[in-house]
Amino acid sequence: MSESATSPRTVGGQTYTTHPVEARLGPHRFMFPANLYYNQTGPLADGGVMLTVFWPDFDAAPPGDRPVRSTQDSRRQVLVELRYIDRVPIQNYLARRSSSEATSAPGSLERRDPVENLALRVAQPERWGLTPYSIDPSLMEAYAKESEAALGRPYVHNPGMEPDWYVARSAEGQLTTFISCDPADRIPDGLVAQGKTLERVGEGQIAMCRHSIVDVGDSIAIEMNYARVMLSDWQRLETSVRDLLSRYRVQP
Repeated sequence: MSESATSPRTVGGQTYTTHPVEARLGPHRFMFPANLYYNQTGPLADGGVMLTVFWPDFDAAPPGDRPVRSTQDSRRQVLVELRYIDRVPIQNYLARRSSSEATSAPGSLERRDPVENLALRVAQPERWGLTPYSIDPSLMEAYAKESEAALGRPYVHNPGMEPDWYVARSAEGQLTTFISCDPADRIPDGLVAQGKTLERVGEGQIAMCRHSIVDVGDSIAIEMNYARVMLSDWQRLETSVRDLLSRYRVQP
């Protein structure tokens, strides 16, 4: 990293550095560089831990970059939210993220929603090492009719709000990655990669993804948000983020 990328910088009276700043996630302590945090100073006011890395290398921005960050650089950012999970087994976190189990009762209409339940979606050919899961049209039609009968009003079908889902599994079949993106057939990427920049294409919205993984050993849920144009680099991103957790974890 160049000297300019690590040197302290004062912007608007605030001095930004790469000095280690403590973050606590349950019983675990981390000493992340200040510039790696979302605000480039440390944990959020409520103690929440949000980091920011940037495509294509998935490293931190130089100190003091955030207040003066360009629109072009903002397109490259990946927001990384870290949360300690202790109320439910961390091994079940991704299964709950990919179903309506956490927000609905057994046997309820919501449990039969083919949009919100991975078990009701249809696996498609692998792409970038991920398995896409599409919505089953026949189940969608049946769910719409059941919803209308139960609620007494027409079911509003909005394909633009029905996300594309991608998953990766371990050799044992356990979910290891769950990614939900704006639907590709309705919302174009809005960006194109040119070298190490992401250039704007068209005037519509920029398609986004929410990417979920877990650190089973430390019971930490990792949620990442980024422009969908970066999706093919999902494995490099996961490796980079896991490396950050390992590198800056304070051993007890």
